[in-house]
Amino acid sequence: MLPQVENLLLEQDGDTLTIWFNRPEVRNALSQAVADDLAAVLEALPGEADIRFVILRGKGGVFCAGGDLKMFKTVFQGGAERDDIVGFNADFGRLMKAVHALPQLFVVLIEGAAMAGGLGLSCIADVVVTTADAKYSLTEVTLGIPPAQITPVVMKRIGASEARRLLLTAARFDGNEAGRLGFAHFVVEDAEALEARTAEILAQARKGAPGAIARTKEIINAVDHLEGDALVLFAAERFADSMLGDEAREGLAAFAEKRQPNWS
Repeated sequence: MLPQVENLLLEQDGDTLTIWFNRPEVRNALSQAVADDLAAVLEALPGEADIRFVILRGKGGVFCAGGDLKMFKTVFQGGAERDDIVGFNADFGRLMKAVHALPQLFVVLIEGAAMAGGLGLSCIADVVVTTADAKYSLTEVTLGIPPAQITPVVMKRIGASEARRLLLTAARFDGNEAGRLGFAHFVVEDAEALEARTAEILAQARKGAPGAIARTKEIINAVDHLEGDALVLFAAERFADSMLGDEAREGLAAFAEKRQPNWS
């Protein structure tokens, strides 16, 4: 069962859960409470077999403006201990880890803006769709702080050379450039096209078996920490587990019978 949260809006439509950042009055800035709520939902999702797809987006036409700067000033510089600040930043790393652990296809939809930590979150999505006019920037250094937890995922997403430029200069760019750099997979003109492209992505993804998608994500993530024979064995074990399971039996039977598989 998904947890009750106060700082996000959860909408389930059949096999798809949409998670909305729901603080449009502050451009969906990431406070401690928002990050905690998002982590709690994401950590519960591996146990939700009826949910195949998870979409993250923002209310008010803005994805996420990054960290809550008001909280940074009033809480962190208002008497908070160093260990408390370390803990908050490490919790954001926990949030990123929860995204990595999702067995479901994770889609991020960006319109308006994706700044700092918001842009970092999009870097660990399986699929990103952005509007062409969305604004992007890794703004942390302009505030006197480093982009601590998101630096590794930005570098992995777009490569070290461009990542260094953007992380160190806080350069601004739009959705078209986000597509060119590799932050986004699809660039669309407006919100209507965003919805249409998302529907196409989910329709295509439904052709895949949910368990096979989950195991494929396990193998993708294993590339980060396994190599050589260990990675070969890890992948082979997941192949064998799938081959002996109900999904492969149904998939191979459907192919032989020239019909669509039933991933019930």
